[in-house]
Amino acid sequence: MEKELIVSTGAVGESNFHIQLTPAYWRRIFKDEEVAELTLAYILEKLVQLKVQIVAYNYGPDHLHLFVANVRFVSEIELVRQIKGYSSFKMRKHFSFLFKNKLWGKKFWSEGHFYRSVGAVNKEIMKHYIEECQDKHWEKIEKPRVINNCQKKLF
Repeated sequence: MEKELIVSTGAVGESNFHIQLTPAYWRRIFKDEEVAELTLAYILEKLVQLKVQIVAYNYGPDHLHLFVANVRFVSEIELVRQIKGYSSFKMRKHFSFLFKNKLWGKKFWSEGHFYRSVGAVNKEIMKHYIEECQDKHWEKIEKPRVINNCQKKLF
């Protein structure tokens, strides 16, 4: 596999992450396709602002997997803080009626998250894992369509 290193002023390298986020109280809010679709759209908006690419994503009813690449301008923890904060604020402000019976207060996401750095050698394997291999752990949920122009960056 060809190495895909990013060259910028004073640095050469790459930084890719598999991130798993969980809604507050492990609620199964992503069984609702509209909640999943809107949440992903807000996450994509924030990733564009942060100049981070999304390579793959998939949902379980109670969690979200993201495989992101080109993480150069923020740390992993800041990336997660930004996408959770932005998507939580937007979802609660505009669409709380979709999940108010499952989540309450100012919480949308749980406090923690899972992450693992992923090297260039593993990109295709990681993409395959997130898109295909997780289905055995939960009932199949259709991937939400992307609302904005970020569709081009997905695959």
